Amino acid sequence: MVPSPTLLAGLFDLTPAEARLASALSQGQTLMEAAASANITVKTGRTYLERILARTGTRQQSQLVALLKGTGPFR
Repeated sequence: MVPSPTLLAGLFDLTPAEARLASALSQGQTLMEAAASANITVKTGRTYLERILARTGTRQQSQLVALLKGTGPFR
């Protein structure tokens, strides 16, 4: 379980779109799948991911997922 996009946005100062992408990635979706479900291009998804990594202090998508899964079942 991962925090809701709303909580992620507040915790890490993410935009709503970035928070939704971070949530989708932490739920096991690939970047391509997450981008498709958000109706954005993979290129835009990569841009969002770069911003998410910078704001969360992580360097890799796997670190981001580990961080978000480790925050507990917040809603």
